[in-house]
Amino acid sequence: MSTRRPASRRPNAPTASRIPAWVAEIPGPQDPLPDQIEQFLDWLRIQRNRPVTTVRAYRQDLAKFVAFMRRRPLGDDFTAAVDRAALRRYQIELAEVLPNPRTRARALVALRRFLSYAYDEGWSDGELSRQVSVPRYVVGDPHPVATHTVPRLLAALPVDGLRDLRDRALIHLLVSTGCRIAEACSLDRGDVRAEGFRVLGKGGKHRTVYLTNDAHTAVQDYLRRRGPDPAPALFISVARADMPGRRALPHNRLTTDGARHALRALRRRFSADPALFALIDDLRTPHAARHTAATTLLEATDGDVRLVQEVLGHATLETLRVYTEITDKRKRSAYQRLGDYLRAVDTAGSAG
Repeated sequence: MSTRRPASRRPNAPTASRIPAWVAEIPGPQDPLPDQIEQFLDWLRIQRNRPVTTVRAYRQDLAKFVAFMRRRPLGDDFTAAVDRAALRRYQIELAEVLPNPRTRARALVALRRFLSYAYDEGWSDGELSRQVSVPRYVVGDPHPVATHTVPRLLAALPVDGLRDLRDRALIHLLVSTGCRIAEACSLDRGDVRAEGFRVLGKGGKHRTVYLTNDAHTAVQDYLRRRGPDPAPALFISVARADMPGRRALPHNRLTTDGARHALRALRRRFSADPALFALIDDLRTPHAARHTAATTLLEATDGDVRLVQEVLGHATLETLRVYTEITDKRKRSAYQRLGDYLRAVDTAGSAG
């Protein structure tokens, strides 16, 4: 188990005083966006045949730009109000909202793609997409939760209310199935079955995943507490009505950003207890749960990479190389500890 102390706030983490006011006005998944953006999203879905999860991610990222632009007068022609000064300011403020360069890069790629489409459609005079600078980032090795820590982490998750039960069910599902967070957020209540269910992954490809008994129980506990409501989504937003500047959206589908925020909030709660924080320390993002599922399944199946490829929905075996390296390191470490133990026993026996 990790012995690291609870991490203090990162220097570049957004604080309440630095978060721009427009963040509270970001349109929700069901809120309409400007007609030109809606047309772009239709083009992605129909002409480019992008899967629903991809289009939903684009909508979520472009909604941030819409909230930013709505601080200025807007007419029917949304792109007419977009200029170089606005794009520069947006990128500065987005860095405060999304300090993680990888997450920010995704949002800016969506914006750049929309602006390129707007130029092709003749909606903008200049190719403004060139004014959007996508940050570079280094893709490091994944940091999964150690296999022996996973059961204790899942058992320690709080169950005090609907929000807790939702987050517990989501983490159980991610660790059990290895789903991407976008795949999990796109699930409907009727999709999840104990005997297995299909998810829509990258490239519009379906695959079947399965829940462990504990994960199925966690999902059912959450749904029982939630009770009947009109929302088809499995995971819904549980925004508090008393939060300043926030709307209560009890029946909206949980977004990927919402899932990341929920995990950050859970990590803050665990940080008060070093023993608890040590359990969740490596679960820094929802994607870390997918990494955890990959390495745990590799260890449980004695390195059956073909099976893990099918479970995770990876296009190639090469993608799994980093996970096999992690499990190999753990095995080498285990054998090293075994060797040290045997030498210690031999030394003690010789001394006696």
